[in-house]
Amino acid sequence: MEEFIELRKLINILKKRFRILIVVPIVCLIMSVIFSVFLMKPIYSTSTQVLVSEKKLNSQVLAQQLQSNLQLMNTYTEIIKSPRILNTVSRNLNDKYSSDEILSMITVSNHADSQILNIEVRNESREAASKVANEVAKVFSKDVSKIMKIDNVSILSKAEHNGDQVSPKPLVNAGLSIVIGVVLAIMTIFTIELFDKRIKNEEEVESILGLPVLGTIYRFENEMEVKR
Repeated sequence: MEEFIELRKLINILKKRFRILIVVPIVCLIMSVIFSVFLMKPIYSTSTQVLVSEKKLNSQVLAQQLQSNLQLMNTYTEIIKSPRILNTVSRNLNDKYSSDEILSMITVSNHADSQILNIEVRNESREAASKVANEVAKVFSKDVSKIMKIDNVSILSKAEHNGDQVSPKPLVNAGLSIVIGVVLAIMTIFTIELFDKRIKNEEEVESILGLPVLGTIYRFENEMEVKR
């Protein structure tokens, strides 16, 4: 029963400060829309795929060679991100981006038990992202044969100019802003109640002061009501 009374008090507090519960989330939503649409620069993502394998495989050692190639996928990932590859990519792109800038753009991954490397590039320009991705794949496929003595590296798919926008995401940001706004509003309401030391009703007189209520004096709003 006491838990029900406490819950009712909490609900009453929220009702009393209902304006805060509405205004704060709306303000957060408006700020999120302004930030996502007008202030944040869009980021686009595109990717290319590279297959690394042995051209000549003996049937007796096929399984061992495949397993060896799979174990080397992490090595190939590090080679792609190495200064040797990225410096060449930078020069081929007329030094528009430094090797460090290119490194910050790319993400290299591969699925388990797969000899395919996925090279993803993110940039503020769709065209730039595709150019960087394709150049990285091209330089890697050419240089890795010299570095690792591999004779079969092929580009499965080239990066296209119609990359997807990955950031910002206005709808996601809007949803998060509303949730954050509601949390902030509730925190603000309970903070106000916590520091508000005024006694507001008969129940608080009895609970806080421990005194019985003998009567209630009504508040008159103006002189006309006093005369009546």
